[in-house]
Amino acid sequence: MHNFFAKKRITAFLFILVLVTFSVLNIIQSFGPIQKTLASADFHFSEAKELIHELDNDINEHVFDKFGFVEAYGYMQSLMWKNEENNFEVVKDMEGKLHYTYFATGPTDTKDLSDRVAALGAHLDPKTKLTYVMTPDKYVRGYTQFPEGIPYNYNNETADGFLTNLKQDGIDTVDLREGLLESGIPAKDLFFTTDHHWKIKTAFWAFGQLVNHLDGMYDKPLDPDHYFTDLNNYNVVPYQDIFIGSQGRKAGKYFAGDDDFDLIYPKFKTDYSFYFKTGETEATLNGRFEDALLTTYPLNVQGATYDLTADKYFTYLYGNQGIVHVVNKDKPNGLKVLFIKDSLAVPMISFLSTVVSEIYLIDPRYYTGDIVDFASKTELDHVFVSISPQDLVDEFFPYGSKD
Repeated sequence: MHNFFAKKRITAFLFILVLVTFSVLNIIQSFGPIQKTLASADFHFSEAKELIHELDNDINEHVFDKFGFVEAYGYMQSLMWKNEENNFEVVKDMEGKLHYTYFATGPTDTKDLSDRVAALGAHLDPKTKLTYVMTPDKYVRGYTQFPEGIPYNYNNETADGFLTNLKQDGIDTVDLREGLLESGIPAKDLFFTTDHHWKIKTAFWAFGQLVNHLDGMYDKPLDPDHYFTDLNNYNVVPYQDIFIGSQGRKAGKYFAGDDDFDLIYPKFKTDYSFYFKTGETEATLNGRFEDALLTTYPLNVQGATYDLTADKYFTYLYGNQGIVHVVNKDKPNGLKVLFIKDSLAVPMISFLSTVVSEIYLIDPRYYTGDIVDFASKTELDHVFVSISPQDLVDEFFPYGSKD
């Protein structure tokens, strides 16, 4: 009997020791962020709820060895042949690719959002053209299949209704979901396995589709000899098993593996000026495409698999910035265009810079100015709005509201 209770005491002691050790390590890990949040906090009763929420986020985001636990959990789910994690936050399709989804009974009504795009067009200079570019959803119609029991979010059907509304308002549209399966890229290679973005070769294909569409709108073709839209005129540098995307960071590499990444940039001579600003951070770079428009940090950083700053997709144009201005010094008399976009369009826009004179980019999430005012007062030939099906929500259309 004595030995029985001795074992219980030792077990309890070890359990408490593990808890205390883990608690101390968590305190050390989150102390800096908590201190920073408290230092900038406004200690009023009305702000208490927001402060508590920020502190809770600090603690949750800085758990000691957080991604070790994520990987262990993902590994256990894979051993059980499960196709979803964390209450369907991330799911697998029949091919093993990860998706964001949710339970829905039908497409979302986006009439208000399409009206906002129409209102934007009404404020533009009459000489400025407006086009909506619909990038594809990772759920590729005619190819992607979910296992039984996995919910479908109706993103494609929502995008269909949105484009129908735009066309009824007389707005030009490009639907890059069309022809995707005939692009020459194997369907399994259109999107990353662990990320919601398309692969860079798919974005390059989309660049060609967009150029073809614009050639039908302007008297002078953007690429008359099909030189700039020919992938043979670009370097393609493959990186094997290097990328874990946003969905993979939630599920861990043992749940769905990792991805290859292709870095694509011109072989031909280029000369750019690149400016970006987000909040108080701004910078200007000059040089070739690969010097001005690319950052190789995400490809070279070691030991930061789950660090957002090492996201390979953000190799292009330094990721999502509030506002960007790209000047192609080799095309001084080309088109001047503006993109109001989400992250999916970034590499496609990078390649488009080879055939136009200037490109402005605005990300509605990070730009603090008035988008309509900027678009109407800037000398532009063309304005593009490019928000993907999954992002057809108010956050990406902060203009033209009737409220």
